[in-house]
Amino acid sequence: MIRRFLARQFARPSGVAAPLIGGWLDRIAGPSNRLALAEMRIGPADHVLEIGFGGGALLGHLLNATRGTVTGVDASPAMVEGARKRFSKAPNLRLHCANVESLPLETASIDKAVSVASLYFWPDPAAALAEVARVLRPGGTLSLVFEPPEELAKWPGSRFGFRAYDAAELERLMTQAGFGSFRVAEGRGRKPDRFLCLTGTLGASEAAS
Repeated sequence: MIRRFLARQFARPSGVAAPLIGGWLDRIAGPSNRLALAEMRIGPADHVLEIGFGGGALLGHLLNATRGTVTGVDASPAMVEGARKRFSKAPNLRLHCANVESLPLETASIDKAVSVASLYFWPDPAAALAEVARVLRPGGTLSLVFEPPEELAKWPGSRFGFRAYDAAELERLMTQAGFGSFRVAEGRGRKPDRFLCLTGTLGASEAAS
């Protein structure tokens, strides 16, 4: 019961547990966030999107990395409200409570997009990636940080609503959405012990063909 409850909370924090879950997510995501930030290669004026920002730790790093607009989208109203309070003095931050399959953003308005450990909960990954491709400018990049299946399975609660991916499957899905020129970076931490960041460039596959 506890593992099932935690799995639901990781997917969409809610209720009185939400602040605790958000803080815990921030603590364990430190190494993953650092890898994501390095792989995004943000320019000083880039417009950046984070999908599933949870406790908001990476949003803080993104705000420090660019003068452009930083947009955060999360399906949890509690996480959005927490980020509004946490970053109330950030004029270039835009926050939305929405699903990745229906992003409230203009087409071709984002330079760099990132999602750390949230894709496990995307109901329709193909539709989600197509939607991210819609809001990215040609040549924009998407970085996905995730635990490969053998790592994710180390926590027994992952059987409750988590969908595991390996790098090859994600690359195939991203290719179908129009991404190419992939690179994979590996990170190490403690729970998760090993994780990957897959980055693809929008339009690179067509340019290479």
